[in-house]
Amino acid sequence: MSRANRGFTLIELLVVISIIALLSSVVLSSLNSARVKSRDAKRQVDMANIWTALNLFYTQYGCLPIPSSTNCAGFTTDSNSGGWDYSSQGGFLTFLTASGVMSQVPVDPINNMTGDGNPAGTYAYRYYCYSPQESNAGLHLGYYSERTGNEVMKNQAIGNSWSDSTYVCR
Repeated sequence: MSRANRGFTLIELLVVISIIALLSSVVLSSLNSARVKSRDAKRQVDMANIWTALNLFYTQYGCLPIPSSTNCAGFTTDSNSGGWDYSSQGGFLTFLTASGVMSQVPVDPINNMTGDGNPAGTYAYRYYCYSPQESNAGLHLGYYSERTGNEVMKNQAIGNSWSDSTYVCR
């Protein structure tokens, strides 16, 4: 048989397939990293929007509701696990929509957290407003970063490590 009529050898085909598989795995891992960064960026934007809405509500009513309380202008928010309000457990920050401050409250892109705390691989937005009688009185608003696994608290921007006591919670 002449050289012109021969096809590729099995070894040549296996080498090409191996190279394609290696390149596709590199591309897929890069895409996954980009997706994680994208979800964290969405969380950051959502927190800024929720923060703005909470400030509008606070300006209008002079307080923020403690979960499962109607002492703040008759509005309440759902109290889920541990008394906290989580985006993954339904009815998140309902007082913002009931008051007309937001048409829809955003939720975490993954939004799969169950219970109090942060089991590995679960994510949700979290809200709590501590009453003035509690030692850490004020607003707590945050989410868990997929890249770092740490909680990102909106109030850290003003130097408070747990809650923002400039807000009155009832």
